[in-house]
Amino acid sequence: MTKYLSALLWFSLSAMASIAPSNFPSNQSQHTFVDFTEANYSIKYDIKNKKVSAYSVITFEQKEQGQPLFDLLPNATEVKINGEETKMKTVSAPDKTTSYRTIDKVLSIGTHKLEIRNSFSNNLKFEESGVQSAFWMSDLKDRKYLEQYLPTNIEFDQYKMNLNIKFANTSVNQVVYSNGDITKASNTEYSIEFPKYFTASSMFFHTATEGRFEEKRYDFKSINGNVVPVIVYGKKSFWGGSTVTKAVKQSKSVLTELESKLGAWSHKSVVIYSAGGGGLGLGGMEYSGATMTSLGALGHELTHSYFARGVMPIDGNSGWMDEAIASWRDDGYKSVKKPNFSSTSMAAHSQYRRTTDDKAYNQGSSFMSYLNYNLKNLGGLEAFLSKMYEKYTHKNINTEMFRAELEAFSGLNFEKDFNKYIYGQGKKALKAKAEKKNPYHPKLTREQLLDLL
Repeated sequence: MTKYLSALLWFSLSAMASIAPSNFPSNQSQHTFVDFTEANYSIKYDIKNKKVSAYSVITFEQKEQGQPLFDLLPNATEVKINGEETKMKTVSAPDKTTSYRTIDKVLSIGTHKLEIRNSFSNNLKFEESGVQSAFWMSDLKDRKYLEQYLPTNIEFDQYKMNLNIKFANTSVNQVVYSNGDITKASNTEYSIEFPKYFTASSMFFHTATEGRFEEKRYDFKSINGNVVPVIVYGKKSFWGGSTVTKAVKQSKSVLTELESKLGAWSHKSVVIYSAGGGGLGLGGMEYSGATMTSLGALGHELTHSYFARGVMPIDGNSGWMDEAIASWRDDGYKSVKKPNFSSTSMAAHSQYRRTTDDKAYNQGSSFMSYLNYNLKNLGGLEAFLSKMYEKYTHKNINTEMFRAELEAFSGLNFEKDFNKYIYGQGKKALKAKAEKKNPYHPKLTREQLLDLL
């Protein structure tokens, strides 16, 4: 056991020092990943003129000289670095796996201030009565986190965010739903403060005209004594049988279940947008302490506030863990002597990959069942996951950190298992495909996403 603990300590320290992908050359110097320390966002919705504008001020630390990397999908109308105007450019990862944004300037080591003005059109709908807007996200398509709307860092980075919202040229009240601390300054101005542990995939933001949704609120008494405020909202039902009422009942049951198995809820609140009836419907998407979900996917999405948006993956080679855990829960916490597949490479992709491998849901769940069997004398996988959650709540992890913790917990060596089932040694594994698409996170069309507003 001492050998595993020593290896774990060494790996944890080295992994945290290199949590970002590798820097790579540029024409002027090199493209370098940076650490955001704070991002202040201001968004103005001009209802009458049907325009949206965003102004962002970001402070970041740069540890190596070069051109800083960040991301923003829309084009910028103005970019400044340390008060001087510059241009924003698009750059591809060395293997073309993904793209980032950078600026046309080489920066020295130290602290810098980036200012960007932009607009966005994703998941936005202006109406005569107001505006419907949401920051819907996805981990199945590249560059579908906060960068769709505002400049952000890559998912490995955690930093404090503040969001100021102004609704101009309107007499209609807007409602704001979010997983941050909301302050209403007036009927047209809101500010939201988000925790320092948030990443590019954490933020839940949805604004709608007042009266558009039905709301129910209750307090959930956590096992640690905390009283957690819960808000459940959804479109009003004209056919009877409110999905909001059903989601309230179901969420109470799921939260109680998850706390009994994994530990106390770690977020300040719970926000649930009940976006469909019974069954999986449109599926759902997770955020930190929040979800947009159909009733059938509610348990899956709330599990992700433990693993995905509680214990947080750093990249596309790490996201398989939380989907495997949530799917294992959905499959009834099974235990098997052997996985139901020969091999996969679900965590053997490029270091620059930012999306989750589809095999995480089916083969990943089976692998968790296999781990559950191997840990049966130690309380099973639940016992290990509760320890992981306790230690890594609101922290980033990767696959090797997960394996190191697993070996330290069990005293067993899982290197061969991870090499075969997760890293995929051999051509057969590299060509393997998921048996079926994940039903909990289907890829929604633009029209479906707009309809959710």
